[in-house]
Amino acid sequence: MALLAEGILKTHWDQSVPVNLARIAKAMQLRVRLGDPGPACAVLEITAQRKAWVTIGQHHPLARQRYGVAHAIAHLALHHLRPGMQHAICVSDSYHADHQQRQNSEANDFALQLLLPEAVLRYTLAEQHAHSLQQLAHLFEVPETLVKQRLADLDLELPKTLAQRLDPSVTWD
Repeated sequence: MALLAEGILKTHWDQSVPVNLARIAKAMQLRVRLGDPGPACAVLEITAQRKAWVTIGQHHPLARQRYGVAHAIAHLALHHLRPGMQHAICVSDSYHADHQQRQNSEANDFALQLLLPEAVLRYTLAEQHAHSLQQLAHLFEVPETLVKQRLADLDLELPKTLAQRLDPSVTWD
């Protein structure tokens, strides 16, 4: 699955940060529209004519809309839906995926890989272009909890400040 997400980034990503999801969606022939997906963050639909649409909540914050689109791209790329089907993308306030449902768990991991590409995240940390979760979240236009999850998935840590290196008991979030 990681290779598939990397392939989509290599094929459709313009190397901009935050990742230009609109460009990727367009290249994958996924039409994005603002609307009212009801209680869901977004609704992905594949029509009987094989046209893919994702409706994202117009009143949701930008980071939540971006997550909804990334999640829809993931379901599309992973072929979780067939023509004539639709899927509500429900996102808790804490952005935790329902890992009881394999497809949602897979789409969550895939979405994180799209929103926070490994190479750029590693470079950003190595060059110390961001020193906190807040800065990384702002840079990638994602919620802090997704940054935490991605860092944990990749076994990465935020760079330590001089004070933290001298006194490991000092913490900064």
